[in-house]
Parts: sequence; structure tokens; C-alpha cells
Amino acid sequence: MHNKPDSRPGTTGPGGGNGPEPRAAVSIRDVAEAAGVSMATVSRVINTPSVVAAATLARVQAVVQRLGYVPNAFAQVLTAGESRVIGVALPWFHGEFFSRMLQGADQQATKLGYHLLITSITTKPDGSRRDRVLGTGLIDGMIVMVDDAHDPLVEDVVKTALPCVSLDLDLSSRGKDSVVLDNERGTKEAVEHLLRWVEPSRCVFVGGPKTNFDTQHRATAFEQVMRRSGHEPSAEQVAYGEYSVAWGKEWAVRAHARGRLTGAAILAGNDEIACGILRAAEAAHVWVPDQLRIIGFDDTRLAQSVRPTLSSVALPMEEVGVAAVEMLVRRIENRDAPATCIRLATKLVVRESSTAMTF
Repeated sequence: MHNKPDSRPGTTGPGGGNGPEPRAAVSIRDVAEAAGVSMATVSRVINTPSVVAAATLARVQAVVQRLGYVPNAFAQVLTAGESRVIGVALPWFHGEFFSRMLQGADQQATKLGYHLLITSITTKPDGSRRDRVLGTGLIDGMIVMVDDAHDPLVEDVVKTALPCVSLDLDLSSRGKDSVVLDNERGTKEAVEHLLRWVEPSRCVFVGGPKTNFDTQHRATAFEQVMRRSGHEPSAEQVAYGEYSVAWGKEWAVRAHARGRLTGAAILAGNDEIACGILRAAEAAHVWVPDQLRIIGFDDTRLAQSVRPTLSSVALPMEEVGVAAVEMLVRRIENRDAPATCIRLATKLVVRESSTAMTF
């Protein structure tokens, strides 16, 4: 049996020599003993250095640095009453939609002196939601995205005492701060753009899941523009499926089989759906934009990488992240303020897929 080398400062470590080496886990007691002060004094140096005498502060800080002491996060929460950590719960992480939002949130959190703790709103094998989405015991507040109209998580957000900001769903009337996208504006711009070139009866919305809030809002706005143009949209003009390339291809193949693809103008629920339609159209020799006009949603990098380049409704996702963090920090600091809702504008970005038609 081999004796483990002592890696405490002043002893010989694995590499030989007597230089100071931090050991695996230095405790606050170790710091207090090395500095010749009480553990309470070390705690004050870590949490409230302004109340510690200058000479003592310098001595303890020097020991902390020499030993490589890292304060215990849980102990700091108990001492200070706050963690400076914000939770973010999302339906999923993949895709540019979420990465842009998280980038904005992280930058703003850092600016305000907070850290992000990210979790997914996953489901168990039985279909129920994972427990404790709204808190781990080590966060000051939570940003939660709820994208399904029937998700029971909505009631959890409304009832929790934890400071919360809702994304995608306006819960301000129920006492929760919210950040939502103005889907109506971008949808209106897109549909009016399409109607410059086609009859209303040839215009179609191909969306994501029917219970998804964004899909619902975009479908409603689409139908409103149709009616304002004097046309009552038929059931065939609004389709629901998934936010995927596969669903876009599936819809387009069926539409082509019915003779409804050539000469159509399509607003897709996101860029992936639009790209699926583009692929199916190309395979069927229906050329974009000459024989088919398409606009996507989200304005991801995918929109500029396909050919023809894809017109798309741009979403200010970085601004969503920034606004959510700012709103949550204000709520943490003032829990009695009235709940508010920030609505961020969407806008159409026109590219090759919707700029020219000859039929």
C-alpha cells in the first residue's frame, strides 16, 4: 500500500520541492488557521470586505490566494440571502432560435452581475413534466419559455412565489412579467408582400404544432390579412405540423400531388419548414421564385445559405434574452411592482425566394 503524498503548502508534493501547492479542497477553517483569525472574520472578508480592517483584510486575502480557497456557493447563499444566479428553462436547446436568445441573456446577466443556470423543460417517460422546473434552491429567479397552450407549467409559473418572467406567453394579467414577440406585425408584412403577386386564394400558411403559441398567433394574423383583402381563407390555406424540414417536404409533396404547389405563395412557420418546401419543390421541378414564392420565419443563417436565398420574418431573439434578464432583475429587486409585458417587433427581410414571379 502506497502512502499518498501530502500536498499541503510547505510539504513535499508529487513533483518534489517545498513550494506551496493548493490541496484539493481548502476549507474556511484552513484559511482562518493560516491567517490567525476566526472563521467569522474570513467570512466577512469574502462577503463584506468593507467592514474588515485594512491590515486584516490584506492578510486574509493573501492566505486565500496562497491556499487557492474557493468559497462554497451554498454557504454564500445562506450568508447573503441571494445567489446572483438566474435560471432559464426552455423547451429545448438546439437551433439558432434559442442560441441567439441565450447569448443575449448571458451578456446582459454578466453586465448586471448575475450568472445563468440553464435547464430543459423535458418530459418523463409517462409524459409528465420533470419536477422542479421552477427552482433548484440556488437561484434568485427564473425565465421560463412556455410554448404550448395546454402546458400545465403555465399554472406553476402563475402560482410560484419565485420571481419569474414568462417568454412567448403574456401572463402580465395574471401577475407575471412577460416578454413576447409581436408575431402579428411580421406576419402582416409577409402576407401583404405575397399578395402583391398572387391572388389571396393561392396564399397558404404552413405552420408548426397547432397548440404552439407562435403558430397560433401567426395563423390568426394570416387569416386576418386574408379577410381584410376580401377573401375568406379555406381550411386548405392553413396547415399545422412540426417545426421541421421533414414536415415542409411532406406538405409540399401533398400539395404538388393535388396541383396546389405551382403558382402558390407560402408563408412557412419557420425557416426549416420553408427549406423543406424548397427541397420538395426543386425535386418536383417547381422553380422558386418563378413558379412558387416562399417566405420563412425566424431569419436564421439557414435563410442565407440556401439557394435561392430565403425571404424570412426576422425575430429579435438577442433582444428577447436581454429584456427577459433586465425584467427579472428588476422583479428580484422589487417584488411588489405591477407586472408588465414587453412586446418586441418582428419584421420581414426580403430575399430571392419572394422577389420575382413570372406565372
